Amino acid sequence: MHAARDDAPGESPAEQPFADALLFQLALRGAVRVQDLAAAVGAADAEVVASVSVLEEQGLVLRRARGADQHVSATPLGRERAGAVIRSEGVALRPGVAAIDAEFSALNRRVKQILLRWQVRTDRPTQAPNDHSDVRYDRGVLAELRDVHGAADDLLGRLEPLRPRYASLRRRLRAALARALAGDQRAVAGITGDSFHTAWWELHADLLAILGRARGEDEV
Repeated sequence: MHAARDDAPGESPAEQPFADALLFQLALRGAVRVQDLAAAVGAADAEVVASVSVLEEQGLVLRRARGADQHVSATPLGRERAGAVIRSEGVALRPGVAAIDAEFSALNRRVKQILLRWQVRTDRPTQAPNDHSDVRYDRGVLAELRDVHGAADDLLGRLEPLRPRYASLRRRLRAALARALAGDQRAVAGITGDSFHTAWWELHADLLAILGRARGEDEV
């Protein structure tokens, strides 16, 4: 558990049981690869596999092989337990998350616009997929992403003392941006691996769950 920082919103809550951290992720994301589950909670694959085995014995999760990967999902009993975990997390973390809500919502709108411009050329009379042949255009989009990430990183610094998953999301966003700036186009909005988009989507879903909102409610 990370020590509380002076600029953290509210007091640091009690540490979350590791099994509950896994169920929280499964509730938000459905079936998840073991390695992605490990990245989400900031733990080693072996630690996640051991905990998943216990949860499987308790009838809370199912583990299925899909190709070379192991996917984990919650059973009906597991989803019931996960619902209780989300409610508990809401009670523990809502004051801290609410403190950065307005700032995050503004950043989320900017990130959505930036990701759209990365995928679609919006600077032309007729929109078309971005084929990334225009280096100057891509550099402009990446410069915007770098700027918005700086503000997002500050917010995650305030959330990081609350739960290890926020520290993991902070690292993943930093790593994705670094890869993108180094020329990895998939690191911006790729959906088959870890990217800025996938980590941001997880962060948004996480904060909405803590605040008890459905996706889209903060965009009205």
